[in-house]
Amino acid sequence: MNQANYVAPARYFLDESGTSGDLSTAGAGLDFNRQPIFVLAAVGVDDEAGLAERLQAIRQRRFPQATELKSSKGHATLAVISELLDGIDALHGGVLLEVMDKRFTLSATMINTLILRPLSSSDHEPKGLWFRAQLAERFHETAPAGVYDAFVQACREPGEASLKAAFRAVLECFPPGPPREDPAHAIRFFALDSLKDFRKAGASKPEVQRRFLPLPDPGHTGKDVWILPHLSAFTNLYARINKIRDGRLSDVQIIHDDQPYFAEILRSSKQAAEGLAGNDGVIKLARADYRFVESGDLTFTPSTGSSGVQAADLIAGFAMRHARDCLAGDPPARENGDVFRRLAHTLDASPGFGMNLMMSNRDVLRCGLLPSRDPMVWPSGP
Repeated sequence: MNQANYVAPARYFLDESGTSGDLSTAGAGLDFNRQPIFVLAAVGVDDEAGLAERLQAIRQRRFPQATELKSSKGHATLAVISELLDGIDALHGGVLLEVMDKRFTLSATMINTLILRPLSSSDHEPKGLWFRAQLAERFHETAPAGVYDAFVQACREPGEASLKAAFRAVLECFPPGPPREDPAHAIRFFALDSLKDFRKAGASKPEVQRRFLPLPDPGHTGKDVWILPHLSAFTNLYARINKIRDGRLSDVQIIHDDQPYFAEILRSSKQAAEGLAGNDGVIKLARADYRFVESGDLTFTPSTGSSGVQAADLIAGFAMRHARDCLAGDPPARENGDVFRRLAHTLDASPGFGMNLMMSNRDVLRCGLLPSRDPMVWPSGP
């Protein structure tokens, strides 16, 4: 494909796999209801009718007794995904994926809220982003489940006692001793500094307590949800579409699988992201653009009525199971790894497409890929 002449699709079909609610319902031992990986997939293709024909042919060839191909029914096989990707390529489309390890996502959240809150625009510069990524790596590598449990409890029941318990758990996990250049030393240093700020600002005040926790979102039942992987994955995917389209979103349609639980949260997240235009604190990334100048249209539809959503469901399910099995120490067959790498590297053929991984470098390697942070996250200069 000639990248110089490539025109990105205007229609994107989204579905997810590995949903287990927000991360405050992680469960004992961070079980995440046996779903440690969350994947949001977007299939970008303008010709949904052409995609429907290809899906129909795949179904008749691979699962002739099925009325619809669904990942949850075991249809996201190696052969199905390979043929589906061939069809998407033939239609000049592409695939975007957000693949998130929930434990690592929780680690990064703790670094960016409890331990080292961003306070100025410099925190969003490459050096700052790179430094936080190193702390999240070490935190994920070192912290046992009990440290996360204390933070989750503070989210679910914010208060002076629960936040102090969360700080105490971090400090017990990262005792004095490591050299100054060690990320473990930095985690302890900034946790102590953050605890000092918490006490000085007035630990008993609810408005102060909220400064050291992620912002909750109201759920469909009126109860708050905390650290929803679906929310951050959707926001970054939307920013990636904005990048692919060079900011031209006015004619873009985003068709998401019907989401009665999270639809309003996703709509609000989209509006909030669009409101960041002109904000000096916007994170600058090479593969995503959070400076929105136009707005795309977001709708929700059942998978039964959209071949594009069905395709996204199959791809999300395949990617989720591959990553989950690799991290569990049960790597799938080599051929599955080849298709996973094909999903990861579709940006080599189609500008901006491919896979964004929110997981530790060690786990990226376990999934059969080479760690690759966004180029704008690497530190530059002395």
